[in-house]
Amino acid sequence: MDGAMRVVALTWLTLTHGQVTGEQCNSVPRSSATTEWCKQSCAMLLAFVRMRMPYETMDFNVLLGANKMNTWAVCPSAFRSIVFARLAHEIKQLQPDDLPSVERRIRVAEHAAREFVTKNITGYLEAGTSFAPWFHLGTVFEVIKENFSAVFSRQEQLLPTPKRNAIAEVLQRSLDSDAPTMGPMQMLREQGWRSGDFQGSDIASLERAALLLAEADFVRVSKAYGIPGSGGLMGAARDEMNHLLNLGQKFLLQSYLHAKAAAPAGLTDLYGLFTAVWQTGVPIFEILDRLDSQVLESIFLPTSQTHSDAPFLVHVLPTRNVESNHVRAFFDLHCDQTFKDLVEKHKNLRQPLMVVEIGTHLGGCVLYALTHLPKETRALAIDAYGPAVAALRRTAASNGLADRLTVVEQFVCPDDKRRYSLELKATGPAMVQPAWTETAADAASEMSGPKPVECRSLDAIFMEYGILEVDLMRIHVLGREYDALRSGERFFANGKVKVLAGSVSQQNTKPGKMAEMLFRALLSLSEVPESLENCSFLECKDGVRLEVMATLCIFASFETKKWCWCCKTK
Repeated sequence: MDGAMRVVALTWLTLTHGQVTGEQCNSVPRSSATTEWCKQSCAMLLAFVRMRMPYETMDFNVLLGANKMNTWAVCPSAFRSIVFARLAHEIKQLQPDDLPSVERRIRVAEHAAREFVTKNITGYLEAGTSFAPWFHLGTVFEVIKENFSAVFSRQEQLLPTPKRNAIAEVLQRSLDSDAPTMGPMQMLREQGWRSGDFQGSDIASLERAALLLAEADFVRVSKAYGIPGSGGLMGAARDEMNHLLNLGQKFLLQSYLHAKAAAPAGLTDLYGLFTAVWQTGVPIFEILDRLDSQVLESIFLPTSQTHSDAPFLVHVLPTRNVESNHVRAFFDLHCDQTFKDLVEKHKNLRQPLMVVEIGTHLGGCVLYALTHLPKETRALAIDAYGPAVAALRRTAASNGLADRLTVVEQFVCPDDKRRYSLELKATGPAMVQPAWTETAADAASEMSGPKPVECRSLDAIFMEYGILEVDLMRIHVLGREYDALRSGERFFANGKVKVLAGSVSQQNTKPGKMAEMLFRALLSLSEVPESLENCSFLECKDGVRLEVMATLCIFASFETKKWCWCCKTK
């Protein structure tokens, strides 16, 4: 379970003490305490469904409390998505030959899908109250397709053709991209398609719907960010997006009605959206869920020194990654509590600070520092993933921070001749995250796709941007912390970094070497502990000891000479 979800579960246990005996969320009248409890309960349930989590990973206490207090009466949106999530979970538990039970659940899903197909998609998307119905409904379909495809045996799948193959290819390219340079219809035009090619009878209604909706998504993520009134603006780009959405929905509805009309007598309630998707293989659920994943969220930072009285606009990515989903689910910056606590210890200083984050991604932690430290604090954020860098720059510009935050697209390592290529890797049932593989220089020139990112040392980056001293540095680069930090070893050796915080994964390479390098910078600590490569606990100078299970974390204050080290469990 994601760390933020653990916090939700712990918060829930506190909230349950606020329940008023005998009252439920639909009680009339009800106390203010119960009203607030129900409001928080709904927020938690919506957070679960927006995180795109399987039903089995949801916190049982949250669901149990919601049933007990009838949160569903005031939170019908969350109820619907949780019903879909539970349907998928139930289908997984069925025996392979229990087709009648599967069909009963298909009827439930198709009945619910009718509303989403026929309602105004534009109005729903602009409401900004997503409960991720398309993701959870799509999960039901995928579970059925994987485990009980026999229920679709009455329907023939459309045969592949060059046109269908081309459509499938451009749709997948659109879904895989965090920063597309053109929409799928333009991609097809680049391949020689003319206007008539999009209208032929050899293209199914659902394929047309998918192309139009994916084209609308391209406009959304490239020109029409956010929701009007919450950071988004009206204008020609939004009008274009809405036109494409409306046209796409017409073809979606047409496809749905065709599937219903083709149903054998007595089976109409079994036919519908699932049928159309099965026949065409179009990833319509993924396209609609992407449209439903905001790329600009308006959040509030009540404890901020700079933005406490106005919305803070956060640009995120359209794909399902941990940081973007966190912002969309909890309307908060994605940053670990340990770093936040570290920032809190420095917020009362009178002088501005210099903050550096290596592996910043969407900048949750560096943004937290800039908004909670003295107002003239400046920061340098470094990340190798271009779309995340662009999103962070937009966030800085949207909140008046562009003059205090420098964002650099760079891979950090000691050797500037090294190159790294990008690959988006799955990190969960419905999550992806950028991953990097070192690429030989001669192979890099022959590669298709994104250009490999070049390496630079921390020393060189600091010199270029005039960084003479760092008050607070955070690093999180998925196992390559030693490589990145040793590229700035002279900076550490000369006492130019005051505090270092690391959020380091189990895949960290050479933790002992990294410890030795950093210990050398702590002049008062002349002895290096033995067997650092094999330790499995946290040690601090004041004697604290804490067992750990999944991560390796470091914290060093070069001012106080305090050192904490947490090695991965072997």
